[in-house]
Amino acid sequence: MHYPRPIVQGHIFGGGSFFHRGGEQRFVLADMNLDVDEPKVQLTELTFLAHGFNIDPNDRTKAALFEKKGPGAAYVDLVARKVVRTIESPKRRHFYGHGAYSADGNLLYATESFLDDDYRGALIVRDAKTFEELGEVPTFGTSPHDCMLIDDGKTMVVTNGGGVVKGGAKPSVTYIDVASEKLLDKVELKAGRFNAGHLAMSPDGDLAVVSAPRDGLPPRAPRLGAVSLKPKGKPIVTMSKPKSVIDKMKGETLSVAIFGDRVLATQPDGDMLTVWSMAEGKLLKKITDLKGPRGVCLTLDETAFVISHNVDGSMALTLLSTEDLSVVRHVPGSFTSGSHIYAHPMAA
Repeated sequence: MHYPRPIVQGHIFGGGSFFHRGGEQRFVLADMNLDVDEPKVQLTELTFLAHGFNIDPNDRTKAALFEKKGPGAAYVDLVARKVVRTIESPKRRHFYGHGAYSADGNLLYATESFLDDDYRGALIVRDAKTFEELGEVPTFGTSPHDCMLIDDGKTMVVTNGGGVVKGGAKPSVTYIDVASEKLLDKVELKAGRFNAGHLAMSPDGDLAVVSAPRDGLPPRAPRLGAVSLKPKGKPIVTMSKPKSVIDKMKGETLSVAIFGDRVLATQPDGDMLTVWSMAEGKLLKKITDLKGPRGVCLTLDETAFVISHNVDGSMALTLLSTEDLSVVRHVPGSFTSGSHIYAHPMAA
């Protein structure tokens, strides 16, 4: 008798795009089951490059996907591998990549910007079943991107990318009381060359933010990404040493994950993965043998970090031990060329 294997590490999901024969660009949501000996990718066809991935708390076989800086969003059946319906936004707004379900799963929030109002940021609130717009919550910043609910769903944390370098709104991380829609705290990045992109938070409230270059930099200014760390109760600090590593953060620092004291961040254009100490605010290690690392997440059992990266022109996953960062597994053919990857406990 065949018994199903237990869910240990989970399925890894991520957006991807590739060019089909004839030059047609295709977009997919890729699914790799790590709890089998030889994972084979399963693809769901999309009409946009999926960035954020949010599991429906009331039906964990479904997920809401969002495009970064565009009109694309969809509600997807992960088992049938098909789009159930699209999620619409008016032409004066664009989705900015991420969203979050309320704690009870009845509401869906999405970071969006008003294109005709200097990219003013808002969390657009929708009914999670009908996707009807119910209202908006200010993000207290410009060009919001990442968002996360904490405090059992009572507080929304949002990264606001900020405006242009000269005269634009400063990049920030805002903490918003969901019930009252009031600003609880605003953490501004003091390093003026970077936006506020993606975030990760520890269970204790430590915050890590990764960044891309801000718009409006002088032509000859270096286009670098950044890592900023904020242990709970302390100021946020953008890492500036060692210079030899900072100078390799070309283009942007893309994805970030926290486990214990360690913060992992990917630098695709620099072909580098960096590891930082949250408590000490210093570099612990750089890993340079993964080409173009993009997404990073933890396996469900927290035994490994999963990294999506390029191998000879195609995407693969490499698992690094959370104990000592040694390579424990390599999974080819993942199609996860988007910005992020996510672990989810679907049945095999």
